[in-house]
Amino acid sequence: MEQQQRRENNNNLFGDSITLNQGDVHSYWHNTQEEEKARCLSGLRITDPCHDKIPIESTKGGLLEDSYTWIFEHDDFQQWRDNEDCRLLWIQGDPGKGKTMLLCGIINKLWDQRNAKTLVFYFFCQATDPRINSATVVLRGLIYLAIDKQPELISHIQNKYRHGKKTIFEDINAWTALSEIFSNILNDTRLERSFIIIDALDEYVTDLRNPLDLLLRNLLYFPTSS
Repeated sequence: MEQQQRRENNNNLFGDSITLNQGDVHSYWHNTQEEEKARCLSGLRITDPCHDKIPIESTKGGLLEDSYTWIFEHDDFQQWRDNEDCRLLWIQGDPGKGKTMLLCGIINKLWDQRNAKTLVFYFFCQATDPRINSATVVLRGLIYLAIDKQPELISHIQNKYRHGKKTIFEDINAWTALSEIFSNILNDTRLERSFIIIDALDEYVTDLRNPLDLLLRNLLYFPTSS
């Protein structure tokens, strides 16, 4: 009776106690981790290239097979897609010749043929939207899409995000931080191949040299990029 009375007195003094079992702790930790990942991805996002692609296709009259299927038989394309030593394919043409729709078709084909260890990520530079015509924004879009499609790659951002939060994507050192993240993603051993497709990079990006230098550096030194 005395021990029971002591327990009741302790409860009155300190309130109800909460006992957490291992499952509760794991669930709390998991939820906290998922919330941090969501905040990190939200801070990175300016635009979603997947969403950008849909109106681009629809406003140009829809994607017609005959406008892009020919390229899959072209020697240069096949060499770029299949040959590890051929890592750059540059498609040139006058405005209105269908380059953007061609790239949409290529993206769809590569996406359909990918496996779990292949990453296909892309970005559409657009003159009509000044928010998305800088090198830093292009990089943020590519990284966002990569992580959206392969969530485990978010580990390459998390440590930097914990220290600087959203400012790491926006301050004067944003390009340096994003370049490092981008290169680490391309060098991730969980990936066998990566296809990077950027539309109109040379037409609308104001600070063009930065992304070109970064892409060439990775094409030369990172075996998982294509």
